Amino acid sequence: MSEPTEQDAPAGRSAEQMLSYWITLVDSLLTTRVNESLAEHGLTRAQWQLMNALTERPQTTEELGGSLAPAAAVSEDGPGTLEEHLDELVESGWLVTEGELYTLTSTGRTSGERVAAVVEELRAEITEGISEDEYHVVVDSLRTMAGNLGWQRG
Repeated sequence: MSEPTEQDAPAGRSAEQMLSYWITLVDSLLTTRVNESLAEHGLTRAQWQLMNALTERPQTTEELGGSLAPAAAVSEDGPGTLEEHLDELVESGWLVTEGELYTLTSTGRTSGERVAAVVEELRAEITEGISEDEYHVVVDSLRTMAGNLGWQRG
């Protein structure tokens, strides 16, 4: 994707002044990069979130439903429901079911650790040139804006 220019912004506003423009652009680029990186390892974003939740302890479908970010379950090329994501992870040998509980297998745990390292490298790449303090200011500011728009911590 090319660098945004003044022509990309609506008339009368520069791209530098457009909060919604930058949020939308970063969200799109970030989503694409994360999805591509996870797909290289045979995972969707939702499956990655489910595996992360299961590193703590075995959980039920109901408990796992709360661990998904809103946009993570939406997939154009893969499973769409929570159950479909879980079924695919079971079929891949990364999870097992024990009654109502889902648990990571040793293969799932090892694979998850490998993918976690890749995700950490991606996070470092994305935040390169931003100090930890600057990062926290951005996240805190976005959290405040979300609250101002009606979001409530679940």
